[in-house]
Amino acid sequence: MACAPLQPAPEILHLTDAVIEDDAVWSGEVRITGVVVVKKSGHLTILPGTRVLFEKVDRDGDGIGDSELLVEGGIVARGTAEAPILFTSAADEPQKADWKFLYLDFAREGVIEHIVSEYAFSGIQVHFCKASIRNSVFRHNIDGVRFSTVNLEVAGNLIHENTHGLRYEERRGRAYVHHNEIRGNDIGIFVVTRSDDNSLITRNNITGSRLYQVKLGLDQHGDVTFPANWWGTADPSKIAKSFLDHSFDPALGKVHALQPLAEPVVLIPNR
Repeated sequence: MACAPLQPAPEILHLTDAVIEDDAVWSGEVRITGVVVVKKSGHLTILPGTRVLFEKVDRDGDGIGDSELLVEGGIVARGTAEAPILFTSAADEPQKADWKFLYLDFAREGVIEHIVSEYAFSGIQVHFCKASIRNSVFRHNIDGVRFSTVNLEVAGNLIHENTHGLRYEERRGRAYVHHNEIRGNDIGIFVVTRSDDNSLITRNNITGSRLYQVKLGLDQHGDVTFPANWWGTADPSKIAKSFLDHSFDPALGKVHALQPLAEPVVLIPNR
């Protein structure tokens, strides 16, 4: 019998404290140690099936891994249902906060689709920019999805087994969060501070939170509204008991779960 020809081992891109100033395309396996920055002039495209592994390094001794991908320019990380893009720890026995985050800060473009982000301090953070996060999985992180001062759409994602599923500081921004499965987190949604209730968080399944479905931070004095979501029950009294808000601390605002759904939302991801 003829022997099949040996296939060359896939190349692995190793980056340590690197800067991307032009166009870059990642595929295969990428290993990051320290901070990789996509500068304002740069643009990063990550192809389906790419594995991005962050080495566990803690330079400042705070217990949070310091490897990260910081995007100030543009990023298009568009996997597929069959070949998602993986962002994960390079550790043999990964833990939450092994690496810091995928961080979009004043980014010129942010398109995130069909990724899996796990074992980070934050699976993704988006600040001061316009972006979309679709059809992705955020699991085993401290914060699954975190944002502030954004024009952001979060849709069709599975956000589960995090400390905080969704964490945000609205700060005059606006997010549209819909048709997500936010389940099995310690806290489903953490509204930290400065929300003027401009974001629309609707038609999500927010269930199975181990502590609270919604928690308001110490400086969240205004009310917040979450219309037409599924909370695991349609009983308003049971839903209200799952919130940490004015009923626990009179200094906090109130969480209003208006028009709670009678059954789960059917999530149909866009391909």
